[in-house]
Amino acid sequence: MKPLMPREDIQPVILGGDWSTYALAREFYEAFGVTSRVIWPGVVAVIKYSRFIEHVVVETAGEDDVLAAVKRIAADAADKTVVLIANTDDRVRTVEAICGRLPENVVYQLSPHELVDRVSDKVSFQRMCAEYGLDVPKTEVVSLAGDEPIAASEVGFPLVAKPAVSSEYAHLYPKGFQKVYFMHEQAELDKLWSDLRAEGFGGEFLVQELIEGDDNYMDSITMYVDSEGEIALRSAAHVILEDHVPALYGNPVAMITKPVPELWDKVGAMLKGIGWRGFANIDLKRDPKTGRAIFMDFNPRIGANSYYSCAAGVNPMYVLVRDIVDGVHDESHSIERNVLYKRVPVSLARRYVTDPELLELFDRVVGEGAIANPTRCPDDTLGSRLNGMLMERNYIRKFKRYYPKPTETSF
Repeated sequence: MKPLMPREDIQPVILGGDWSTYALAREFYEAFGVTSRVIWPGVVAVIKYSRFIEHVVVETAGEDDVLAAVKRIAADAADKTVVLIANTDDRVRTVEAICGRLPENVVYQLSPHELVDRVSDKVSFQRMCAEYGLDVPKTEVVSLAGDEPIAASEVGFPLVAKPAVSSEYAHLYPKGFQKVYFMHEQAELDKLWSDLRAEGFGGEFLVQELIEGDDNYMDSITMYVDSEGEIALRSAAHVILEDHVPALYGNPVAMITKPVPELWDKVGAMLKGIGWRGFANIDLKRDPKTGRAIFMDFNPRIGANSYYSCAAGVNPMYVLVRDIVDGVHDESHSIERNVLYKRVPVSLARRYVTDPELLELFDRVVGEGAIANPTRCPDDTLGSRLNGMLMERNYIRKFKRYYPKPTETSF
């Protein structure tokens, strides 16, 4: 594959060792023909065997170890611009923590810490949406602090419960707590409050009305605001299927890319209005009863599934480098075509398409061969591609266990 803009003056550095880290490295490779250096204690096999990734091993993912590794890379690449990026909330915060101590040839794109906190908190995000005319679900905010009894919910059952700030809650996943809860009655909700307090959790939870409709009613929007405050990337996808493993619930595993000009305009107005910079990934759900677009979450980063934009013709890493390395601010890129982006077998994804019009689109896109899997790069080694195939096939077992057939609510 010929790179979009072959160059030797940049050195990408990515924090992480999972499949989404591989996807970012693939984007850098397809954009510029470069090898990325990945900083993390351990990596998945698709990274280990990749021809365009070098694993920089660190003892821990802590600030000191990461900073030391970045400094070594920057010294080795003193004649290049080191482009640093992270793609999970905790890794973004690591970049925030070390950014004031980085060498001069290291660049990155981050919004101010206060702004990241505002959009990451689902309560303040809802207020922000209301300010800019974006619909949100009916919501109650429940504080788990203290030991006072928590009043019964006034949101009708069944309902959805989830943490207000994911980063404050993530340490509970290994203990069996879920990313999102589907509650049928008050007794279930009361037990959750009791279990959370027993673990010492004193943060806030959101109790929200259930917006009906299965995974087919979800959408993803990815945008990039450049250093001058202009929208430089517009991308979106219609979700086919989401992950249903409890700790990963809601992460899309199959989508069809599509242009959404009206929604891009609304989200873009909000991003520019709040002074956002860099990537933003926003989840929304279309209400099957009213057709309204209900805004659910704001991820202050590019999102794990960033490659869907690349598959549809707009490479996010190209947009990033043109902004923060080249200082080019007069380019604007929007996806225009439909591509099936998937991390599961095509046959598995098709099984969960419940809308006849969407099924027609699905079959047309597949028939055209417009299919992309982020972990199966044709240019990579056989070992990397085989492991990407194994990751894809592993979803058959997961969906058989956690979500064997589609439901009207996706729960």
